[in-house]
Amino acid sequence: MKYYNCQQTNVQKKFDYVMNMLMIEKVPSTKFIKHLENTDFYEMRVSVGNNEYRTVLFAIDQDNIVNATQVLLLNSFLKKSSKDYKQNILIAKHIIDKLK
Repeated sequence: MKYYNCQQTNVQKKFDYVMNMLMIEKVPSTKFIKHLENTDFYEMRVSVGNNEYRTVLFAIDQDNIVNATQVLLLNSFLKKSSKDYKQNILIAKHIIDKLK
């Protein structure tokens, strides 16, 4: 929530839009939600201008986010390169391990 609150209003509105899509759409577009290969995580994709915001998601009650009724937003970041994923996946794993 802290990351969200620090963003500009137009970025927050786009986050809200994508979150709403996740809740409403039975099969969300990969433009907005994509599985992160070789992990149990998904990414929520928010594009505003030239900025690409990513949030790592975890389906709590199902193996697949499409069937999940509970989704945990683990960490968000501004994507600058593909190297950002490795670090943020490690952060997400650490958060999940702390919850167990």
